[in-house]
Amino acid sequence: MAMTVVNNPSANMTLGELNKNVSKLGKQLSKVASGLKIVSAGDGTADYSISERMQAQIRSLRQDIDNTRTGRSMLKVAEGGIQGIVDELREMKQLAINAANDSNTDADRATIQKEFDEKLKQIDDIVATTHYNGKLLLNGEYERWQTAMVIDNGSGNSSGVSTGVVEPSGTPVTLASGNHTITTAGVYVLGAGFSGDITIANGVSGVKIKQANSAQLTDVHIIGPAAGNANLWIEGLNVKNTTDQSWIRFSGRDNVLSIKGRNFFDSTVNSFRNAIINIGAGLTVEGDGSMEMHILNGSGAMIGTDGGERSNANLTINSGTYKLKGEQRLYNGACIGSGGSGSIGDIYINGGVFDISTKGFGANLGSGAYSHSKVGDIVIKNARFTGTRGSGTEGACIGGGMIGIVGNITIEESVIHAESVSVGAGIGGSGSSLAGSSADFRAGDISIRNSIVYSSSISGAGIGSGCYTGAGNITIENMTGFVTSEYGEDIGKGQAGAVGTVTINGYTVIPESDYKPNLREASIDGNPLMIHTGTKANQRINCYIENLGTKALFSVKTDEELAELANVCTRASAQRLLGSLTDPSVDGPLDKAINYALNEMTQVGSYINRLEQTEDTLTISHENTTSSESTIRDADMAKEMMEYTKSNVLTQAAQSMLAQANQNSSSVLSLLQ
Repeated sequence: MAMTVVNNPSANMTLGELNKNVSKLGKQLSKVASGLKIVSAGDGTADYSISERMQAQIRSLRQDIDNTRTGRSMLKVAEGGIQGIVDELREMKQLAINAANDSNTDADRATIQKEFDEKLKQIDDIVATTHYNGKLLLNGEYERWQTAMVIDNGSGNSSGVSTGVVEPSGTPVTLASGNHTITTAGVYVLGAGFSGDITIANGVSGVKIKQANSAQLTDVHIIGPAAGNANLWIEGLNVKNTTDQSWIRFSGRDNVLSIKGRNFFDSTVNSFRNAIINIGAGLTVEGDGSMEMHILNGSGAMIGTDGGERSNANLTINSGTYKLKGEQRLYNGACIGSGGSGSIGDIYINGGVFDISTKGFGANLGSGAYSHSKVGDIVIKNARFTGTRGSGTEGACIGGGMIGIVGNITIEESVIHAESVSVGAGIGGSGSSLAGSSADFRAGDISIRNSIVYSSSISGAGIGSGCYTGAGNITIENMTGFVTSEYGEDIGKGQAGAVGTVTINGYTVIPESDYKPNLREASIDGNPLMIHTGTKANQRINCYIENLGTKALFSVKTDEELAELANVCTRASAQRLLGSLTDPSVDGPLDKAINYALNEMTQVGSYINRLEQTEDTLTISHENTTSSESTIRDADMAKEMMEYTKSNVLTQAAQSMLAQANQNSSSVLSLLQ
């Protein structure tokens, strides 16, 4: 080997080996210290990815186990409440048997009645106080079926279609007064006396907002994500606003607003320019709850766009119950649609029940008034407008506001009550009840099929153009009802108006006084208590708990009916509570109530047993997944210590050899002496 000074190949080679050994030693130290053989993706990309997914599964299973245990605890609270109700019912039966005995006088039975009444109150107290984390369990909120009024002839319903968005869940977070930005999906509760703005951050989809109690709140504003795609739920909001600011304002597209319970919005602002609910670049509203709005006057729509806002955003309403009221004559926005001097895209009504009235110039459903207010097409299917009234308006009930423009109007399988009672104002007079605006602007084609329509106007047509305005072709197919106009045509032209071709194929006239909508009480799906027990959205156990209040127990609807039935003041009334005098196989109201409560107890017990079995299954799955993940990621400490010792020895040997290699250069000095 050549003797060199500048370069030392032996030392360089030895240094490279030393660095390799040091790197290996570092990895082995990390593995021994952490107990893992896969510490980072560099230790094995595929194994690291599999292990991380399994870690997510393990953590999810842990939470599922916690959910199951919490759910079981919650149901045991319900079970305890039901047991208390059963105990009260048993004592009530004992009292009824005592009252049925002729050894008692009327005075004795009056005393028994007092105790009987206290038992009834105690049952309702149990229902009102049996809760878990503030969630009442026995008041019927989670019953399997709820009742709703439906129409036998299939025209009009409140359920409609659904986008299928998932209701937010989780531990409720209570918000104190002030401004808040929500950055995490979940359930948020407005505390007593809350006031402030609630802004939902971008990317947060799945927020539910409700109140701690039913007391009216003041100046609450909800602002959806700036980028859209909101999944907002509101339940039981009761808000009065004193500022010209939207209650709920969306931005961007593809927003969904779901309503539960009764929601009430009131305004004391005398000139309101913003929409109560601004739809942003597109909104769908649905739910099994109701929404009631009162506004004095202004140019913003109640649901739609602001006054003066030029928008082509579409509005879809799939379901729900709506009661909207414009209090004063200067209200220029549509109740549902565009603001005054503004525009909106198409409006689709796919279900719902609507009671709308206004004294203003905008349409009840359609465009606002003034300055080329415009709405696109209006499509109504499977909906029921129980009251659409325009008292002193120049706009149509359904269609265009004064000096407004409306596209085509299509009504199918619906029930419409539309009454325009304008006395004339603006340019020419009132609009029609259905369709045209009331000035020198026009509506598109009007099509009504398989529907019940009661519509009237003063100067506009009942169905057709408004006064001094036009409409396109009118097609009526299989319509029942009664349509009239005082100065215009019933179906066709308003006073001094114009329409295209009118085609009527099946119009059965029935005076409104003779109309019976065949309303009946029907059962619709209830809202279960959902215990999430899996890692996917649909992996849950739906628990139904029927109403255990006294009216539900005794199958009555009013306090008067309950007082009449739950009566032990006479021997005969006490006997009626115990059953039939002629057929011993017929249970009396008390036995039925006891059986009702026991049935709920056994149902809750079966849920508890199922959750126990689910917990066992989840625990086994958690153990097996943990074991599988351990095989991939956990280090064999004996093997790793062996590798560590090997790397350590090699590192020390490389250090020693590097020292020897460095000595080679010093031997050159002997040649220079």
